[in-house]
Parts: sequence; C-alpha cells; structure tokens
Amino acid sequence: MLDTFNFLNLISINILPFFLIMTRIGTIFFAIPPFRSHNLPNILKILVTLSVTILVFPLLSIKIDIRQLNYFQIFYYLLSEFICGLLIGFLSSIIFFAIEFAGNLIDFSSGFAFASIINPLTQENITLTSKFYSLVATTLFFTIGGPTILLQVIIESYKILPMASFLNMNMEIIQFIIKDFASIFNIGLKIAAPVAVALFLSDVALAIISRAIPQLNVFMLGFSVKIYVLFIILAITLINTVPYLQGLFEDSFLNIQNFIKILKV
Repeated sequence: MLDTFNFLNLISINILPFFLIMTRIGTIFFAIPPFRSHNLPNILKILVTLSVTILVFPLLSIKIDIRQLNYFQIFYYLLSEFICGLLIGFLSSIIFFAIEFAGNLIDFSSGFAFASIINPLTQENITLTSKFYSLVATTLFFTIGGPTILLQVIIESYKILPMASFLNMNMEIIQFIIKDFASIFNIGLKIAAPVAVALFLSDVALAIISRAIPQLNVFMLGFSVKIYVLFIILAITLINTVPYLQGLFEDSFLNIQNFIKILKV
C-alpha cells in the first residue's frame, strides 16, 4: 500500500500517464447525462474525475518518460485518450438520448411540447415527459450500480486498449457507431409507441365527436382529454418500461466492452 509521499512521487515521475488517465475518465464522466447536468457544479465534476483517476492510477503500471516525447506526440496521446473517452461516453449515453427522444415524441403528440422552454437552472431545452423519463432512467442507472459497472468497464478498457496506443479508426468502428446511433430512434419509438398510439386514437375520437357535435369546443376538450390519456398510459406502461430500461442498461455495458475490443489494434 502506497503512502501519500510515495504516491505523489509516483505521480510526479509518471505525470503524463496520470493526465492520460484523467483525460479518458474525465471525458467519459462529462459526456454522460447524469454527470453532464448543469445542476452539478463543474468543480464537483473535476473532483470526481480526479478522485477516480487517483483510484485507478495505481492499478495501471504504465510508465512513459515524457522527456523522450515531443509536443506533437504528447498532444496525439491526449487527443487519442479524449476521442476514446468521448466514444465510450457516447455509447453510455445512448439510453438517455433514446428516452429523451421518446419524451419529445410523446409531448409533441400530447401538446406538452408548448412547455419546452429553457430551464434557467439547468440551461436545458427539454419537455415535461422527457424530463420525467430522464429522472426515471437516472434513478434506475444509480439503483443498478451503473457508476460502479461503468468504472469497471473503464478499468477493463485499459487492459484492451492501453494508454498511448494507436486509436484504430476503421470502417468497422464507424459502422458500429452508426448502428448504435440508429438504435436511439429504435429504442425511442418502442418506448413512445403505446402512448403515441393512444394519443393518436384520442385525436381520431375527438375528430369524430367534432363532426357529430359541431357546437362542442373540441380544442379545449381535446387538450384535457389528451392529458388524462397521457397520464393513464404512462402509468400503465411504466411497469414494463422500467424493466425494459434496466435490460438496456445491462446490454449497453456489454456493448461498450465489444466496442473497446474493436478499438484494439
């Protein structure tokens, strides 16, 4: 077990590997929506990144003599770690992007899209249902131990793709990213489909009523009816949505591991 003096001495000798680790970890944490939120102060995000780096650094026995490198090589290593962390962070955020898309689709059908104004606290332009789904997903992410699993994936990534290694950006990686990007819409449509269909049927029913009773103010009635339909279908489908999201989170961690294996030279 290293004491404080020996640990600081180890960092001073291997300052470049320390910054490389902090770059990959920091990029991942700053890219994931639960940690990317404007509600969290930037100083707290930096402290979390620094704390995780200090925990991971002794586990990775990689030594790089910075005196033997030029500025271009140092910049290239930092850029490679940044891109690697950005890609892992993107893959970790796919579920959050998908539920945000689902919420926007639902709110567009229900009329809640009118409430999509910028929140002065979070500086985010997000609709009501998207915010609700985001809170559910964030709670589930921490409940299943998402940060711990993600930390294990990060440590595992260094075994497959060590620091200061060449980031092999080939066509297979691009196809993998495009496929995962397309899954955002696939997952979002699956989550929003029951509510969107119910709202569409309510629109059809209101259209029939407006033809049968022209004196009825369908616009005012329709907004109230669609709110009731939205809450009822959300309450019914939430029972199946939560286990579905849990399975997606578990699959996403395996998906990240498969992606890291593709990055390996």
